[in-house]
Amino acid sequence: MKSDTQSANSPTHTFSDSWDGIEKRSEQNRRQHTVYSIWKALVAPRRFEGRRRDDRRFATLDRYDSGLCTLAILLVLMSITDSVFTLTLISRGGSEVNPFMNYMLQHSIGLFMVVKMLLTAIPAVVLVATHNLMLFNKIRARSILAAAVGMYAGLIMYEIGLLIISAS
Repeated sequence: MKSDTQSANSPTHTFSDSWDGIEKRSEQNRRQHTVYSIWKALVAPRRFEGRRRDDRRFATLDRYDSGLCTLAILLVLMSITDSVFTLTLISRGGSEVNPFMNYMLQHSIGLFMVVKMLLTAIPAVVLVATHNLMLFNKIRARSILAAAVGMYAGLIMYEIGLLIISAS
């Protein structure tokens, strides 16, 4: 039971006899996120998940589970494979269907590869960093990463079929 002097956010039980259960902090969240926080996360990672309920909804964490990292690596590797298959198919008489990537390819193969990798790697990193974020209150960012890997797998299988057809 709460007394009239306790705030709405203070717990109903105490962990020691010295604490009276009354919230005395002026701010609920005293943590500060700075560039130093990001540096510490890179140099000495500590957490796999947020400790507080608010942190679990949108936690940019220090450490990530191996499955999440595997999905991100697979996505980038599949993007590289897609690039190689695309260039092979173009050398056999095919064409790039994506108008933006076709424009990059017309300038140079190097530009095509760099843009393709950046357009895959940056979203992969963002999806890993925000894997617990709920988008549209329905789907986690992690699920989008998994779906992207699945779509790339389908694309690569399609390209393998085109390579088989073009070889004969």
